[in-house]
Amino acid sequence: MLASHYIKLSIVLLVASVTLEITLLAGLFQFSDALYHGIHLLLMATLIVSQLTLFLTADKHLQTRKYALWFAIATTFTAIGDYVNSAVSAVQPVSMKLTWAMLLFGIGYAVYNVVLWQINYLMLKQQGKTRFSGLQYAIALPILAINVVSWFQHVEPNIRGLDVLYYGSFIFNATIYVMMPLFAVWFFHQTKYSMGGLLVLLGAFLIPYSDLILFASWLRGNPPVPSFQLYAYNWILYFSGQALLTQLPSWAMMAESKTTMA
Repeated sequence: MLASHYIKLSIVLLVASVTLEITLLAGLFQFSDALYHGIHLLLMATLIVSQLTLFLTADKHLQTRKYALWFAIATTFTAIGDYVNSAVSAVQPVSMKLTWAMLLFGIGYAVYNVVLWQINYLMLKQQGKTRFSGLQYAIALPILAINVVSWFQHVEPNIRGLDVLYYGSFIFNATIYVMMPLFAVWFFHQTKYSMGGLLVLLGAFLIPYSDLILFASWLRGNPPVPSFQLYAYNWILYFSGQALLTQLPSWAMMAESKTTMA
């Protein structure tokens, strides 16, 4: 598989996923829980297998090739988290689902952030110090402020008394979900505001936003499982973010290939 093939495939999956969710929300069809969540897991499995295929078939001289494997492993952890959060999982109620899922997603997203950091580091080494270098960490401040305010306004009221989820989600929100968009902004800048940089950046914002929607809606009343509508709203944002952010190794490999050929 070529890196460009993964990018095209992920966009096709994104469009297919959004189309399906809106079709179901509109009531044109009805799926059983097993089929509905099975399709979600199949979409995630397709991303994982495609990343593994990209790693195995890419030019072995590319330094960035290994990131496709890292992303495949990270996406696997998030897919397990998707199963835990699904209506077919035995983990209940929603607060318990999100507690275990937070651990699994935390592992996956931490790996995403490490890859984002390393790719940016390689680019910064090649380009040397620039005017942007002195400001790059300052970008974290408005992201942190938005995350903390959003957490207190939309999440905190729903998780009072759930200590692990309470403190865990706050730390998650103030660290992993600050670094992810921060490093994506760096990548967007380092790639000279390229299309690839923009798509990765959008993915890095959609994933945290999907969790804001999830925590603000699923936990109301702490039911055994959320309603189908709440699953669908979250999935549209979440899978769109996954499909876009997991393009990162592909864009990095294509950029390295061009540099090598030049």
